[in-house]
Amino acid sequence: MGLAVVRAMSARRCKMTRTELEATHAVVTDTRALNYLSRALRLRPGDEVEFFDGQGAKRKACLQTLTKDQITGTWDESLHLHHRPIECAPIPILARLKSHAEDDAISALAALGFPKIRIFQAERDATNKPWNEKQTQRWRRIAEDSCRQSGGYWCTEIQERSSLNEAIKDLEQIVYGDSTGLNQTPKKAKSVGIVIGPEGGLSEAEKNTLKQARALSIRLGKQTLRARHAAALLPTIVLHSWWTQ
Repeated sequence: MGLAVVRAMSARRCKMTRTELEATHAVVTDTRALNYLSRALRLRPGDEVEFFDGQGAKRKACLQTLTKDQITGTWDESLHLHHRPIECAPIPILARLKSHAEDDAISALAALGFPKIRIFQAERDATNKPWNEKQTQRWRRIAEDSCRQSGGYWCTEIQERSSLNEAIKDLEQIVYGDSTGLNQTPKKAKSVGIVIGPEGGLSEAEKNTLKQARALSIRLGKQTLRARHAAALLPTIVLHSWWTQ
């Protein structure tokens, strides 16, 4: 398994749109992709790159020309479509954490193939920063980079919610991490959310929101985990439990 991970992370892969994948020739003009291919990977004419759209489609190309403004290549294969490896997965519902601590959880969960992650603004948000599009773009880039590095073909969708109530209102079953909760995981279902609160914990109003939603409190052990650790561990343990059901 270790060798497979190293091979995936060292592979020459880059994301592009479905329209670009279906074009007659491989053409890259996106500034971020150009910098990655030419500066980070230091590719040269004749090198092979696998392009994917983050929605299951992929295609390999042999590069021909590399300039500051454009990279071109010829396709080595026809368009391939991959089914999503995880069709039924819980939705991690993560509070925004200070010092961008939620970034590591997003990266890990995206690498595992979680279809969706929701980020909500907790009442005890310790970041003291307003929500903005720049932050949303950063989370999406993290998810895309994690998909590329892990060898995946489906990028995790990042969804923002203004409050915990907004984050859970369309879900049928809710669980949340609590050191005094039950030592069990929810049964496999299509509409399950896993709530991880902020560093200071959920407010009383948010706890009442979970209570009204009949949320199940579960624990990973006798000790209390830091929010940044629980954000990745709890959804992963639930997903692993579902694989064995």
